[in-house]
Amino acid sequence: MIHSLAMRILLPFAIAAVIGGAVALADPYGPPHAVTDMAPFCASCHASTGVEQLPDLRPEIAITETIEEKHIKHIKTGAAYKDLTPEERQSLIRAVQWVDQQATVSIASPVRAKRNSRIEVTVVTKGGAGPVIGLSLVDSLVRFQARPISSSGFKVLGPPMVIGPDRKAQADWIDRRVRGSELGLSTIMITGIHGDAETQQLSETRTTWNLRTPAEPGVYRIAVAFYYGTEKAHPLGTVIRNGRPEPRGGLNGPSGRIMFSSLLSITVI
Repeated sequence: MIHSLAMRILLPFAIAAVIGGAVALADPYGPPHAVTDMAPFCASCHASTGVEQLPDLRPEIAITETIEEKHIKHIKTGAAYKDLTPEERQSLIRAVQWVDQQATVSIASPVRAKRNSRIEVTVVTKGGAGPVIGLSLVDSLVRFQARPISSSGFKVLGPPMVIGPDRKAQADWIDRRVRGSELGLSTIMITGIHGDAETQQLSETRTTWNLRTPAEPGVYRIAVAFYYGTEKAHPLGTVIRNGRPEPRGGLNGPSGRIMFSSLLSITVI
């Protein structure tokens, strides 16, 4: 009983530590150094596109991670937006909402495969303010508990094939790995993204991973977490800091998003 009580007392603090101390992915140019497998808990300052991502949190905590509470209210009252008139803030909010309405991510894979066999998993995205979006293959739709798929026994075989918005293959992210390192990453950053709420321009991408299925038979889950930004889709949401355009809310502001694809089941025999 004492142990249970202690856990109930410490759990909110543990959650806060994860949310506050994780590696943030809000930088619109991608993580500056963490070129490795990641999961959605890393993007601690991003807003969740739905409260269903947060069943492990108390309702009053979960709601603070959503777009309306974490970002839109911040635009209305935050110091980073103090130079905007009320009308300009509303214009930025409408642009941000447009980006969220247009963003989509889908995942496709075989539903059945032999153990220790090769399969392809393909992810298609649309949207995001850019210039970068991110994808992570994970085993759950629970934001703060999803794990990279290697945790459940899958192995990524070589670098994923990324087709960027220009319909050309790109390897910008993988090329940042130290020479001689393993290139089979379940997380990828895709460059060249451009979203414009005024012209309604959107970028589309396609990424294909080759995976080796787990050695043990069973039913395995797989999904993709989609990381994207919003504010830079509107001129009012962009400011120049240190010589480059950044979201008005800052690199660690809540303008980033976490969206999940559907959760697929793969039966390994």
